[in-house]
Amino acid sequence: LRETGHEAMAGCLVVPIIEDGNVLGVYGRRIVDARPREGQSRHLYLKGPHRGVWNVEALSASREVTVCEAAFDALSFWAHGHRAVTWAYGVNGFTDEMLAAMKRHGTERVAIAYDADEAGDRAAEELAPRLAEAGIEVRRVLFPRETKDANAYAQKLLASGADVSH
Repeated sequence: LRETGHEAMAGCLVVPIIEDGNVLGVYGRRIVDARPREGQSRHLYLKGPHRGVWNVEALSASREVTVCEAAFDALSFWAHGHRAVTWAYGVNGFTDEMLAAMKRHGTERVAIAYDADEAGDRAAEELAPRLAEAGIEVRRVLFPRETKDANAYAQKLLASGADVSH
């Protein structure tokens, strides 16, 4: 609850970030107000530093993981059968905790699936050497510029009747 007594994530789809049975954080995507008021974000997190790795189980289940820029992109991969996926907290949101978890679980390869825009490209270029220094092979997933990200690309393919399960 906010200081005003109102629910902080009202009108949002809420995705918890759970590790070892503990909720370390939550992501909220505003869905009730499709167009937020001035100064209001569609993407909400709890106050304070970002904690945890969403779908940390993927790191122990697979030596290769896809890292998306945002929650809905990772959830799009998940919904279409690609379980070895997680997300950073935005273009500048890949944390030291995420890197440590990858090292701890023996991640060998990361496919960076950030948005196909200037910010996503720049963030991927900055993340790649950081992962490489940790001994992790890096690949870049490139989406068509007109679809921009994994979620939009999946929606486009689904609308066309394409099979997006692989």
